[in-house]
Amino acid sequence: MPKKFRPKSWPLRVRFAYTGQEPGPVLAFSPCVTDRTMFEELGEARLRSIIDRFVDRIADDGMIGFFFHGVDRARLKQREYELAAGHLGADVAYTGRPLDVAHARHRIMGGQFMRRLKLLRDVLDEHQVPRHIVDHWVAHTERQRPLVTRDRGSECSAGPKQEEKP
Repeated sequence: MPKKFRPKSWPLRVRFAYTGQEPGPVLAFSPCVTDRTMFEELGEARLRSIIDRFVDRIADDGMIGFFFHGVDRARLKQREYELAAGHLGADVAYTGRPLDVAHARHRIMGGQFMRRLKLLRDVLDEHQVPRHIVDHWVAHTERQRPLVTRDRGSECSAGPKQEEKP
């Protein structure tokens, strides 16, 4: 009787690889079992390069850069690295303040949150990060939104709506 396949580690990490076929009655994706974390796929040096570029982009951005005036970039890069490495599967501890505490003094609007997310996507694309990692990273960032802003929307408010005159 053949042995059953057992993964080396639990939880089982499954990644889906595109088969190149058009979707139809047969699934267009096939599972690829891997013991590597997303952190291991990227590697420490590549992740640090991504974080360096990302922090520089947000700090220099015309829409949200003012939040980072006077902030030690090296320290910010280290904290962003710790957060990213942790949610990508590395055994790296985050040493910063809790996100809600760190962002409490800023009145971050939904549009500003979304601008940061757009810059993140741009940097991940520049670094040709695999799609499954981008999707995970974006979803993780969106789950952190309530800790960063109380603004649910992504539009800037122009004030109270004025009634139209007949």
